[in-house]
Amino acid sequence: MTITVQRIGFPLAILGLFLLIGGFIYMINQAAYTTNLDSRNLSIALVGSIDSLAPALIDSHEERILASAMYEGLVYYDEESRSIKPMIASDWRYSADGKSLTINIKRNLKFHNGKAIKASDIKASWENSFSITKEWSNISMFLSIQGSQERLDGKTADISGIQVINNSTIKIGFNQANAAFIYMLTNPIFWVYDTDDKVEPAPGSGPYKFKENKDNRNFLFERNEKYHRGIPALGGIQTQVFTGGSEAFEAYQAGKIDYLDSLPLNQLNNIKENVQYKKMLIDKPVFSTYMIGFNVNKEPFAGNYLLRRALNYAIDRNLIIDEVLGGSYRAANSVVPLGMVGYQRDMRGYTYDPQKAQELLEEAGYPLGEGLPQLVLTYNEDEGHRIIAESVAAQLAELGIKVQLQPMEWDYYKKQLNQMNLSLFRLEWLADYPDPDSFLYSMFHSSKVGISNYFNYHNSQVDKILDASREEVKSQQERIKLMNRAEEIIIDDAPCLWLFQSTAAKMIGKNVASLQVNSMEMIDWYEVKLLKPSLDEESQGTAEEQKV
Repeated sequence: MTITVQRIGFPLAILGLFLLIGGFIYMINQAAYTTNLDSRNLSIALVGSIDSLAPALIDSHEERILASAMYEGLVYYDEESRSIKPMIASDWRYSADGKSLTINIKRNLKFHNGKAIKASDIKASWENSFSITKEWSNISMFLSIQGSQERLDGKTADISGIQVINNSTIKIGFNQANAAFIYMLTNPIFWVYDTDDKVEPAPGSGPYKFKENKDNRNFLFERNEKYHRGIPALGGIQTQVFTGGSEAFEAYQAGKIDYLDSLPLNQLNNIKENVQYKKMLIDKPVFSTYMIGFNVNKEPFAGNYLLRRALNYAIDRNLIIDEVLGGSYRAANSVVPLGMVGYQRDMRGYTYDPQKAQELLEEAGYPLGEGLPQLVLTYNEDEGHRIIAESVAAQLAELGIKVQLQPMEWDYYKKQLNQMNLSLFRLEWLADYPDPDSFLYSMFHSSKVGISNYFNYHNSQVDKILDASREEVKSQQERIKLMNRAEEIIIDDAPCLWLFQSTAAKMIGKNVASLQVNSMEMIDWYEVKLLKPSLDEESQGTAEEQKV
C-alpha cells in the first residue's frame, strides 16, 4: 500500500510540476502575445500607385487613404451625424453675411516633430499647397478666398484673405459668401503640415508617423505616441502597393493582409456567396458617380435637350450593373448620391424606358436614329471603362443610334477633357468634400466651365440658386432646399447621362475591429484595432501551417 501510494504520488508531483511550469510558460506567452499585439502593425494592401503623400499632390484614392494616416485637417466628416465635426479646430463661426469664417484651433496640439501647431502653420500649409498643387479642382476650392486669384497670378506673395488673428485663431475672408467652405476643409488640399521642416514627406499631426518608403511600393508608419486624441491602438501600419487587384487578393487569401482596399470585379459575386469571406466584406455606396457627359455646346447636343433626355431613357443601368460590373454599383437617378445630406429619395430622374426614348428621339428630329450623325464616345483606356462603353453603345444601337468608341491614354484624355474638346465622354466624379455643393456647384455652375464643369453647361437660373445656397449660412435646411431646386433643373436639362453610384468593396481580416469605411471612402485609422485570435483560431492556424 505504501509502495502504491509512492508510485502514484510521484507522477502526481511531476504532473503538478509540469502544470506549474506550463502555466508559467502560458503566462509568459500571453504577456508576450499581448505585447506583440499592442505593437503589431496592421498590414494593408492598396492597388494602383503612390507617387506622392504630399497633401497638395494627392491625385488618387490610394494616395489619399494612405496619407490620411499621418495628416489631418481642421475638421472631419462624421458619418453617423452626416455633419462636420472639429479635429484640429475647436470651433468656428461665419459672419452674418457669410463673407468671413473665423476658426479657433485647439491648444497644445503638435506636429510629429514636436513643434506646436499655430494658426500661422495653417496659413503656411494652405498657401504652400495652393502654390504647388497641379489640380484645378484643388485650386478652385481656394478661389472664393480673397487674394487667391492675385496669388495665383503671381501678383502677391500670400493669400490676403487668410488672416492669422493670433496663435490659436485664423480668419478667412471670401469674395462671395461660401457656406460650403467648412465642408471643403475636409479635403487633403487643406490638411495641415509643418512647412518649416524640410523632410519629405513633411510632418503632419495624425495618429501615425511616416517611418519608411521602399520604392513607393512598401510604406511603414509608426504610431504617434503623443497623438492628441490618445495613443493609437495599432503599433503601426505596414502598406504594400500592388499593381493588380488579383495579386493583392491572392495575398489576402494567403492571410498576409489585414485590410484589402480594392477587389477584382470578377471576384465580387464569389466573395458574396462565400460563407467565410462575405462576413469580412465591406460593401457600401460612396459619394462617387459614374456618367457619360454631353458637351452641350457641341453638336448634336447643343440646344437639343430632347436628344439628351432620349439617351438617358435608352440605357438599362441595372443590366450593366448585373452583367458587367458584378453588382458592385447602384443605378443613379440623381446628381446628389445616396447617403449624402440633400439626397432626394423621391427624385424620378431617368429610368430605363425604350418607348419613351424612341418618342423623344423622334421629337428631337431623329426618328429611329435617322439623320443623327455617328456619336463618338471617348473614354480613358481601361478594361472596366471599355466594357461599360461597349454596353452603352450596344443599347443605343437598338434605337438606331450608331456609336464609335474612342479610347485614349489617360494623360491625353485628361487634357482633351479639360480643354472641352470632347462631345461625348466618360466621367467619374468623386466628391471633393461631403456636401451636395461638391456635385452641383463644382460640375454645373457656369463659373466652373473650363475647371470642373466639363459639360460646358450654362444656366443662369441654376447659377442664381447655387449662389444663394452659398450665401445661406444661417439655416442648413434652407441651404439644402435651394440645392434641391437647382438639382431638379439640372436633371431636367440632362447635360449628362447618369449611370451609376459607385460602391466601395473592401476586405478586412478576421481579427480587425473598428475599421469603418465612410461615404468619402476614407478610414479613421485612429479607431482601428487588432483583436486577439480565439484559441480555436490559433489552433486552426497552427494546423494549417503544419499542412503547408
